[in-house]
Amino acid sequence: MKDLPYFLMLVKKNAILWTIITTNSFANVDLKNTVHGFWTNQCLEIRNFSLSQDEKFSRVEITITEPYTTIDFFTTNDKYLKNTTFYFDRGGISDTQSPYAIDNIKVTNIQKKLGKFDMGLELPVDINVINSSVYGNAIAMTIYKKNWLEILDKMKDIDPFEH
Repeated sequence: MKDLPYFLMLVKKNAILWTIITTNSFANVDLKNTVHGFWTNQCLEIRNFSLSQDEKFSRVEITITEPYTTIDFFTTNDKYLKNTTFYFDRGGISDTQSPYAIDNIKVTNIQKKLGKFDMGLELPVDINVINSSVYGNAIAMTIYKKNWLEILDKMKDIDPFEH
């Protein structure tokens, strides 16, 4: 594993995030000094989260599923989209969706797909940086687990209403 880009180095150094990433659990995480809440047993939201003095997020949502874990960092600052080379050591592929309307409100989305990063885990981590007129600015991190495709394939045959 070569040197990590700046943003991923901050994630790896953060005790809360790295514990969740490496254990696939919220159980061993000390959240007493955070403003947080659980949406479900699988989804944690932390408010006013800092990775460093300069890297602060209004909220971070962490969802643990069997095939993968997602961590979404939300901010009002567009610096991550504008400066992906500084934060992630690459420019990424830009994708701008055509604007559309919801209840007569114009929705625009711009996304940079940065691709896979080696953080020393079983599989690479996938990163997208997004600007949405609805959700604001976000960094979407997906941490895939071993055999994730097989797990998803098995899940498609499960009837959620069958008990």
